Amino acid sequence: MSEYSKHPKAIWAIGGGKGGTGKTFLSANLAIALSVERGDIVAVDADLGGPNLHTLLGVRENGQDLGDFVRNEVTRLEDIALPTSFPGLRLIRGSENTLFLANLNHYRKLKLIRQIKSLPTSGVVIDLGTGSAYNTLDLFMTASPGVLVVTPEPTAIENAYLFLKSCALRVLKAYARYFGIRDFDQKMSQWLEYPSATLRKFMEILSAGEGSAGQVLTAALNNFKVYLVVNKARDRKDVHLGRSIVDVVRKYFLIDMDLLGTVPQDERVNWSLKKFSPFIFEHPESEVSRAIQSMAERLSLESPLIKPEERPSSQA
Repeated sequence: MSEYSKHPKAIWAIGGGKGGTGKTFLSANLAIALSVERGDIVAVDADLGGPNLHTLLGVRENGQDLGDFVRNEVTRLEDIALPTSFPGLRLIRGSENTLFLANLNHYRKLKLIRQIKSLPTSGVVIDLGTGSAYNTLDLFMTASPGVLVVTPEPTAIENAYLFLKSCALRVLKAYARYFGIRDFDQKMSQWLEYPSATLRKFMEILSAGEGSAGQVLTAALNNFKVYLVVNKARDRKDVHLGRSIVDVVRKYFLIDMDLLGTVPQDERVNWSLKKFSPFIFEHPESEVSRAIQSMAERLSLESPLIKPEERPSSQA
């Protein structure tokens, strides 16, 4: 275990607004690429509706899983991290008891988040479920940053916007409660009933009426960092789609979104899935693998490793 292990520096959560975007595919391959960049990476399968990250990583060992931790049968999350065949990468399997995990209560969710943050590793990759359930949103917002995966299809794009809007509302409500802004939920709900209503306009109205409190909420949205990945891109139009989505999100959602990368369509992906072997391992020189490696390099550079002795004393 490296000298950085006791001080995790980065958490990357991979989410998707709808099924079929390839978020688990990206989670598995990105985790491998990050383990090459940094070493000592833990992948957490937090898809509470149907975990299968272990399948894409070729891990057949059962062992204990996330359900055992949530049920208090295991004290520390790190104790259920299984080795994989990829050096520097461990896996925390999801639970097959989907009904139990999909309804995590507040206490169990906070416990899971705390333990993820304290995992002895240089980085954590979280594979999330689809949709905008509170558990999924809160795990996504735990990351630094979250990575949203979208495919160039109208339904996937629409669900991606819904996912980000749900995240934005979650952020705003949390800060509004903290700063004691009265009737915030009611004001926001009434405003968003209008078909043409946008978060940007609502925040402008709120800032005008609430003064500094409204400005604080706007700043909270601006500080919410999200990366976008366009998966299964087929042509130049699909490549440009990512920039268009980023522009819309920045303008109307006030979220600090950036395009992390674009992954081209490759029919060989399905064959790698059937072989239970990660694509980046099967086809390391492919355009898909190069795109994922480039993402891993960028994420690693933006979350530099810090030696324990270089940490501020207040965090030691």
